[in-house]
Amino acid sequence: MNMKPKVRPLWQRLLLMAGLSMLLVYKLLHLPRFILPRDFNSIVTNWDYKMFTKLLGSGFTKAYIDQPCTLRMPTEFKPKADVPQPHQLSGQELQDFYENGFIGPFDCFSPTEMVDFKEEMLALEKTKSKTYGFVTPRDRHFESPRLWNFMKDSRITDRCAQILGPDLLCWRSQIFYKGPHAPAIQWHQATTFIVEDYQDPAIFPPDRSEMFQITVWVAVDDATLEKGCLRFACGANDTRAIDFSGDSKDGFYDASYTLDFREEDQPIRYVPVKSGQFLLFTERFVHGSGPNTTDQYRLAFNMRVIPTSIPVYPNKKYYRSVYNGGKYFLDQWGVALLRGEDRHQLSRTIPPEALESGEFQGVLRPAA
Repeated sequence: MNMKPKVRPLWQRLLLMAGLSMLLVYKLLHLPRFILPRDFNSIVTNWDYKMFTKLLGSGFTKAYIDQPCTLRMPTEFKPKADVPQPHQLSGQELQDFYENGFIGPFDCFSPTEMVDFKEEMLALEKTKSKTYGFVTPRDRHFESPRLWNFMKDSRITDRCAQILGPDLLCWRSQIFYKGPHAPAIQWHQATTFIVEDYQDPAIFPPDRSEMFQITVWVAVDDATLEKGCLRFACGANDTRAIDFSGDSKDGFYDASYTLDFREEDQPIRYVPVKSGQFLLFTERFVHGSGPNTTDQYRLAFNMRVIPTSIPVYPNKKYYRSVYNGGKYFLDQWGVALLRGEDRHQLSRTIPPEALESGEFQGVLRPAA
C-alpha cells in the first residue's frame, strides 16, 4: 500500500494483483512460510483474507487502513480495577467510552505546571532523539523524567486501569505541535498499527474485537475549537477502507488518502480540552482534529496504553512508518511499566531507573 499514492498504470496494477493473488493462494494452502522473503512472509502471516480481497477487488486502489475488526460491546459496564474514589469512573462513563470512543476531559495538572513544562517540550521536540538517532516527537519520555512522571500520574493510570485492567504498559508516546494556521488532521483510525508498516502490526492482541488499547491525550495549551481540538465520530469503530487512487484534499502527516467515511452518517463531537486536562480515547474509532485557524500554536502530548499481556514489536529490530519517516530501530526502545506488575514479560522493557534519570543504559530482554 503506497501512502504517497499516485495513479498507477494498468499494467503495474495487474502485476501487483498477480503477485498478491499468489500470496493469497499461498496462505489458503497453508504452505510453509519460512522459505518466503521477509516482506512476503509478513504479508501472508499478518494480513487476513479481508485485506487481500479489498485490494484485489478494487484493482489495487482501496485497502483497509489497519487490520479489520469491529469492537465487541461488553455485556455490562464494570471497572476492571479497584481505584480510589476520586478516580473512579461511573458505569455511564464506561458505557460512553465504548459507545462514543472517548471520555473526558478530566482535570489533572495545573495550567502553571503546563506553562512551566512547555519550554522543555518545545526544546525536546527539536533535538535529536537518543532512542532513534534523528529528530522525532516520538517516545521522548525516555529522555525526560518530568514527562514520564506526568504520564504515570495515578489520576491518569487509575482511569485507564478501569478499562484495561490493573497492570499497564506504555508502548509509545508522542509530542503534538500544531502550528499557527496548520491544516486539519484527516479522519483516521488504527487497531494494531499495521497502518504504519503495512506488513507487520506493532501490537498483537489475542482478540482484536476486545478493547486492548487506550490513548491518553494531555493538553499543554488550551485545545480550543479554533486551535483544532480533537474530533470523534461517535459509534464509528469498525475498520474502514481507504481510497489511495488519487489526490486527497486532506492529509495525515505525509499520507494522502480518502477514508471510507461520511460525517453525516454518525454524530461528530468536537472536544475542547483545557491546559492540564486529559482525554481517554480509543484509536479504533474514527477521529481527527480540525484546522488551527489562529496565529498561535497548540501543544499536547499523548501516550498509548496496553495491558501487560499484549506483546509489542516481538522479535523486531526496527519498524517502519511509511507516512512519517522511515525506519525506527528498536535497540534503545522498550515498553515502560505505568501501573501494577508485568507478570508476562513479553516485550523489551526500559528499566524504571532509566526512566527516572533519563539516562540510557540498555533495555531488559523479555523472559525466555
